[in-house]
Amino acid sequence: MKKRLLLLLLLPLLSCEFSVDSFFSGGRPPSDAPVYVPVYGDAESLLKIGKQPPRAIERPAKIFTYGKYLIVNIRDEGFHVIDNEDPSRPNNLFFVEVPGNNDVAIKNGVIYADNYRDIVAFTITSGGEIVVEERLENVIEANSFPPFLNVYFECPDPAKGLVIDWVLGNVDDPKCYR
Repeated sequence: MKKRLLLLLLLPLLSCEFSVDSFFSGGRPPSDAPVYVPVYGDAESLLKIGKQPPRAIERPAKIFTYGKYLIVNIRDEGFHVIDNEDPSRPNNLFFVEVPGNNDVAIKNGVIYADNYRDIVAFTITSGGEIVVEERLENVIEANSFPPFLNVYFECPDPAKGLVIDWVLGNVDDPKCYR
C-alpha cells in the first residue's frame, strides 16, 4: 500500500523533462537569455554629499521625527529636512543630497544614511544647518551583481568605478551568473 502511494506521488515527477542549464555544463548561455551589464559612476562624485534648496517631495520612503524636524527619505537620492514646529504648517527647509541612499535611521540625535558603500552620520544644528559628523567607509558590500536571480551578467570591474545600476545589454560571452 505504501509503495503504491509513493509511486503515485512520484509518477508526476517522472513525466517531467529534466535539463541542465548550458551555463553549468560549460556551454554558452542561450542566445535569447537576458544579459545585464553594470552602469558605472565615478566614486569621487558619487560619494559627495550636499545641501540643496527645498524641492517637491516625490517618491517618499520613510519619515522620521528629529526634534522639531521631519526627515523624509527619498530612495537613491537623499532626504528632506522639514521644520515641523507648527504641524499645521510644515516648512520644507532643504534637501540633503546623498547619492545611492536607500535608507535612513535616527538614533540618539544622529541621522544615519547609507551613501553607496559608506555610512554617514549627520546632525542638524539649532540654526538648521546640516553637519556631517562621521563617515564609515566601505562598510556596505559593493553592488557586484544585478538585483535579479537566474540571470547572466557581465562581471563588474572595480577599476571602472562604482556600480550604480544594472541594465540589459549585449555581451557575447558573459562570465557571471546569479
